[in-house]
Amino acid sequence: MLNEESKPDLADLFLRASRVIRGRWREGLIPLGITPHQSRVLTLLGHAESEGLRNSQLAERLHIAARSTTEVVDQLEAKQLVIRTPDPADRRATLIALSPSGRAQLGEMSRLRRESMEGYFEKLSPPDREELARLLEILDRDNPRPARSACNEPGAAH
Repeated sequence: MLNEESKPDLADLFLRASRVIRGRWREGLIPLGITPHQSRVLTLLGHAESEGLRNSQLAERLHIAARSTTEVVDQLEAKQLVIRTPDPADRRATLIALSPSGRAQLGEMSRLRRESMEGYFEKLSPPDREELARLLEILDRDNPRPARSACNEPGAAH
C-alpha cells in the first residue's frame, strides 16, 4: 500500500501528460504549415453553425483579445484557408468562414490528431481508455474554462 508521500501527484501527472499531448499536436501540424493557434481558429469556424463568425465572437470563444484573433485570421486568409465576407445582418461587420481549402485542412487536421494520439494512448487497454474518458468527463463537467492570460495569446512570447 502506498503511503501519502509516495502517491503520485495527480496535478503533476496531468500537466506532464498535457505537455506531451500539446507537443505531439504541435509536431503533427508542421506538415500542414499551421500553428496550434491557427488550428483552434479553424476548428471553431468548422463548428460554427452560421455563415461564419465575427472577429469578436472568435476572440470570445478563444478567450483572447480581438487584435490577436485578427492576426491569426490574417495569416489564415493569406493561406486561403478562411474567407471574410460582409455580415448581412450588419454591413459594418465582417464574417469569417472556412474556405473550401480550409474545410479540407480541417479534415486533414482531424486525421493527423487521431493518428498522433493513437500512439500516445495505445499503451492503455480499450477498457482503460474508456475509464480514463469517463473520469476526465467527470472532472470536466461543470468547470468553466479559465480566462487566458496575455502569454497564452497567439503571437505572444513563450
